[in-house]
Formats: sequence, C-alpha cells, structure tokens
Amino acid sequence: MHELSIASNLIDIVKQATEGQDVSRVTSLRIVIGDMSNVVPDCLTFAFGVVSKGTMAENARLDFEKKPLKGRCGDCGKEFPIREYMFRCAECESPKIEVISGREFFLESIECE
Repeated sequence: MHELSIASNLIDIVKQATEGQDVSRVTSLRIVIGDMSNVVPDCLTFAFGVVSKGTMAENARLDFEKKPLKGRCGDCGKEFPIREYMFRCAECESPKIEVISGREFFLESIECE
C-alpha cells in the first residue's frame, strides 16, 4: 500500500507550505490524479486520515480531480481516450501513441484557516 507513504509525503508538504504562516488548520487538499497513477483515492484518503492525526491537517478533506487516460496518435495526430489500456489510435489503428493525460499525480492546492 504505497498510499501510506504518499500520505506521509502530503503531510510533509503541508508542513513546509504552512511553516511561518498564520494557519490554525488545514481544511482540504486538492489532488490531481491520473488514471495511470496507480493511486487508489479511497486508500489514500484512509491513509491520510491515519497519518494526519495530531497534525494541523487532521480531519482535512481530500478532493480529487481525476484525469482520464488520453493519447495522441503520432501518425494522424488524432487525440482520443485510451480505453482498456489499448494503445492504438482510435482513428487509424497506429501503435505510435503519445500519452497526453492520465499519468498525473500532484497536490494542486491546500486550503487553510
């Protein structure tokens, strides 16, 4: 369960971001998560609840923005959703696919009081 180490890293980021600021508590974190990130939002939420105990982020809400897996064909230039990990162009069947969305995983913002 790598979500536990990710949750710990999120706490570290929150501590760094709020250091020296007039912050009493963190209310929410907005996380962008791609389909191929291999992060399970429910598991991350649970792990974050465990590691945030006793910190200013205790009881903070995790809001997820999901990014679908999308590709661009290297031959015809068509952009399309990649379904069932079939990395072939939906238009011309070319295997020359560039993944343009779906690998993301980052903390976009922190809301505090």
